[in-house]
Amino acid sequence: MKRSIFKIASIIILTGLVLTACGGNAVTTDVPAAEVPAAQATEAPAVATEVAAPSGGLLTIGIAVEPETLDPGDAVYVQEQFILMSLFDSLLSMAPDGSLHPGLATVWEPNEDFSEFTFTLRADVTFHDGTAFTAEAVKASFDHIMSESVLESGGKSLLQDHQYVETVVVDDTHATVKFAASYPSFLRDAARQWLSISSPAALAKFGQDYGRNPVGTGPFKFVQWDAQSQIVLERNPDYNWGPEFAAHEGPANLDQVVFRILPEAATRFTAFETGEILIASEPPALDAISIAESGAAQLQTFAQPGIPAILMINATKAPTNDINVRKAMILAVNQDELAQTAFQSLGLPAYSVISPTTWGYDKESDNLYRFNLEEAGRLLDESGWIDSDGDGIREKGGEKLTIDWPDNPAWSEAFNELLVGYLANVGFDVQYRSMDDGAAYEELLAGNYSLVYMYWTRPDPSPLRYLFHSENANGGGAWTNFVSEELDAALADGDTQTDENVRKQDYMTAQKIIMENALVLPMFTVNTSYLTSPVVQGFGFDLEGYPWIYDISISQ
Repeated sequence: MKRSIFKIASIIILTGLVLTACGGNAVTTDVPAAEVPAAQATEAPAVATEVAAPSGGLLTIGIAVEPETLDPGDAVYVQEQFILMSLFDSLLSMAPDGSLHPGLATVWEPNEDFSEFTFTLRADVTFHDGTAFTAEAVKASFDHIMSESVLESGGKSLLQDHQYVETVVVDDTHATVKFAASYPSFLRDAARQWLSISSPAALAKFGQDYGRNPVGTGPFKFVQWDAQSQIVLERNPDYNWGPEFAAHEGPANLDQVVFRILPEAATRFTAFETGEILIASEPPALDAISIAESGAAQLQTFAQPGIPAILMINATKAPTNDINVRKAMILAVNQDELAQTAFQSLGLPAYSVISPTTWGYDKESDNLYRFNLEEAGRLLDESGWIDSDGDGIREKGGEKLTIDWPDNPAWSEAFNELLVGYLANVGFDVQYRSMDDGAAYEELLAGNYSLVYMYWTRPDPSPLRYLFHSENANGGGAWTNFVSEELDAALADGDTQTDENVRKQDYMTAQKIIMENALVLPMFTVNTSYLTSPVVQGFGFDLEGYPWIYDISISQ
């Protein structure tokens, strides 16, 4: 398989992940998804603030994992989105406070039920290959995402799950995007990299090779990709359509950006210390804290909204088809200690399926479970799981209490041994099977698993439908395979509901059902972190915790 779908839509945890406690650079927002009134055109006011910054220079960034593609319509991973946001623009732009602003579109008008969206487009934008940006590019980009050439992607999930019908080209500067069902969060999603706009000429020219030859309208142009080494971007000198909330106007400050692919966290840290890179992503926690405290670097951190780091529990395969077993697993894990041990003083525990920084978060669901070995043991005893031979592993009917966890350790090395240890303390035999993403995905499709590790960054609970609606069970992404009419109804209504109060209640109901049935084992809120050199100026995060390179400059 091309990639593992359980890591879709920016849900990868990078090796050596560092967390941050609440506060710091974290941004929270209560801005609802359907924030544009139906049948009203919206044109956001200008809020740009001009700030003088040094122009020119080379920015080197160390990243842990090489992207699979730089085709935004075919992309799925965190490391891809980080790079794509500098190469491409989307129809709308979303400020760090969650407000929507013009992007490639200047005006947007939904119909009454949020199933059709008409965009008025800029007429002064040119792609990096010289192709003029028109409504045809919007249609070509969305049709490409939905084509058979894209097997799975963040964008395809967004469009397909909401029954994309077509994009109608009204004229060069007007396009109408149509869905067969209400899609109240589309305007927010239209600001995401997964739905950014590609050059139709480049899509036609490069075909299946477009992912290695990306052409957008963004502040940087693609230059080269040296496999397992680096990706090079250069400034787009014609760029003059940056978002209103940016700190400057016109082309980017930097001449060039080089993403160095350095898989080991220790290697990235050494490269940062020696000046080989000026920004190190996901550095080792202790080293990052130490160098930041010394004043030789800044530690930039961001608590991400959405679904925290969780283990989805297969509710249809023994022994985890027993709710007592699932509850015991949750109660056996000390999330506070896990976060502290794995991520030092930067750890932030999670107790539910939605993080506290997310709109629609339900505090009651968050309070259902806390570390309690005695209660975990009692539940297992109640279900007949007893350690009869004193080897530390419980048995029932001649079968050991075995948990099967196929996983790529690149995503879980910071905590997987801790997690296995917690479960072992109460009598579980956890078989952690180390493998690459493709092999792990095949095991999931075959049903050979008890646990699936994942998280999903989103300022809204909407990924819950993809992950827990029964329509996606048995290989479609809802890896718990749990079926509940009440849960399906709440998730389906939350996905299409235009009344934000009702929509919020839908998602709170869904959270309660998921946690009451112990379908996930929450671990920690996913955070992103970067070490930046003192010469790096203007570093900042977008709403989902991705560094925004457009405003960065290098001090002389």
